[in-house]
Amino acid sequence: MTSNISKYVQLSDFLLLEVEFNKDLVENTLTAPWVIDTCLGTKYFYEGDGALGGTNNILSLNSIPTNTGRTSWLFDPDYPLSTYLPYWDSSTVISTGTYPMDTIKLHVVSGYNFDDAGGFLLQIRALDTSSNYVDLANFTYGKQIDIVSGNVIKFATNTLFLGNRFYDKYFEFKVPSIQALGNNSPVTNLGTTLSVKPLSDVYVTYSTIFDILDNEYVLDEQINVQLPVTSVADSFNCFIAESTNGDYIEYYAMWNSNIIGDYINDIEGGRIKLYTSNNPNDNYSEFSDTYGTSARKWIIIHEISVYEHIPGGTSLLTQKYSFTQDSNYSTPNYFRPILANADIASSYSIQYTCRLTNRMDGTQIIRKASFSSNDPKKYGLLFTRINVDNIIPYKVFNKVEAEKANIKIDSAIEKTKYIKVFYDTVTVVMNAFNEVFPQGTGPLFLKSFDSVYKFKFEKIDTNGNRVNVDLSGAFNYALQFKLDDNTKIEVGPTYSTNMNTTIGEIEFKLTEDQLTTLKKQTNNNYSIVVKNPNGTFYTFYEGTFYDISNETQVIEQYKNMYTATDLQARVAELQTQVQKLTDENAALKTT
Repeated sequence: MTSNISKYVQLSDFLLLEVEFNKDLVENTLTAPWVIDTCLGTKYFYEGDGALGGTNNILSLNSIPTNTGRTSWLFDPDYPLSTYLPYWDSSTVISTGTYPMDTIKLHVVSGYNFDDAGGFLLQIRALDTSSNYVDLANFTYGKQIDIVSGNVIKFATNTLFLGNRFYDKYFEFKVPSIQALGNNSPVTNLGTTLSVKPLSDVYVTYSTIFDILDNEYVLDEQINVQLPVTSVADSFNCFIAESTNGDYIEYYAMWNSNIIGDYINDIEGGRIKLYTSNNPNDNYSEFSDTYGTSARKWIIIHEISVYEHIPGGTSLLTQKYSFTQDSNYSTPNYFRPILANADIASSYSIQYTCRLTNRMDGTQIIRKASFSSNDPKKYGLLFTRINVDNIIPYKVFNKVEAEKANIKIDSAIEKTKYIKVFYDTVTVVMNAFNEVFPQGTGPLFLKSFDSVYKFKFEKIDTNGNRVNVDLSGAFNYALQFKLDDNTKIEVGPTYSTNMNTTIGEIEFKLTEDQLTTLKKQTNNNYSIVVKNPNGTFYTFYEGTFYDISNETQVIEQYKNMYTATDLQARVAELQTQVQKLTDENAALKTT
């Protein structure tokens, strides 16, 4: 973020003047700089033609006054040196190669092309130590002059929006920093020759040129502006950057390089004087009638514009919004852009305009900041997701964990609190062919609050022994309930340390809300399904569920349905079938 400060002046309905003071004192290259003593007793700075496209402060783009009233001017962009020499007393070649420069911009409202004028003259001056004016630029634009095309007329990459007007082009040139000249820092012969008064104001005069005849013109109007190089308001600035604490942009108003915070209370109370209509007696009656007696006069207006930069030189304004802040000045504001063209954009930038505004008289102090990034995909329409469908979680089952303790540390004696998790186990027995034996023998008893249910799958092998069913592999399991309205509740495994698919254990957790819903259903069936990596799934087990209050009745019912004798008879039957199949297979091999 630069600490340079721009000051804006509305010259007309079509033109906005911006003077950007080089507070960072970053030096620019000077091209053959000169200081001229004119016959009118003034000093006049300009650069050689090589500065075209750089500082643009060249003699071919400047006029010189021909009378003491500065109403008659000479402008000859073709052969200026020979034309201007009669008006010079002497000239001094400046050996300074670099110097801090202030930037002057004249923004032109969209659609205006000087159709009612032949051009304009923009004078930039300062006072020297003898209180004489020093000409730092007499920048001149004549519509018939082609030399400025593509050099000083620029179309804004990001259209400027100020004062409810759009400015899509501007003229730009540079002059030596008036603050640096006044301090003679850095010490150069440029500063010594011009001898500008310390902290001299900037004196700006804008005039419309209606016609240029034989390289001469006369001014009919003048708009004079006087801007201070420094002021109390220079402490106001703004900040925007990507946050270091998360995936978002943060921005806020600043005062003396800190978030503005309580400084705005000092501005509101007049302890920081901005020399505007901050007097409670100035229009205060009308203001309080509109906003109320407790309303702030000073507020902050934030404007955010997001531009997506497409390869080939195209910049698209894809987001724009503003909001008024009248509280919480000690807290940054957060913003996350949504980049519609993140898949093709090479970069994006965010233009931030911050206005310290007096609602009582309309005074505004405007600061601008920007943020750019070459990573537009970070804020695309969709966040990047990690595909975890084919990831098999690995669990360590031979590790016996003690109960976890929550320890609270304070000035008292430490006390350990143990938390126990209770769960219900449903044992499902299958035959040697992985068929549930018998189906539905493991009912679920639903409790009233969050509950954990573990299913233990076993099977009876051909020798009549009960062994664990290996459920491990690249599969997913789910517990499903089909509700009366044909919707489903589906719960995935907990994959806690209490669950081991290798030995046939699958654990599910049902929440209080889910349990309340299930108890209201007339359909009390549930199923466990297996989900394959290719997206297919099938039902692995089906059972029924009941309210825990009916547990005794249901258990008696199941005892009557399936006695131990029944199970033994079924096992004997299955063993006979297995032996028969074994004998038939052996007979086929001998033939």
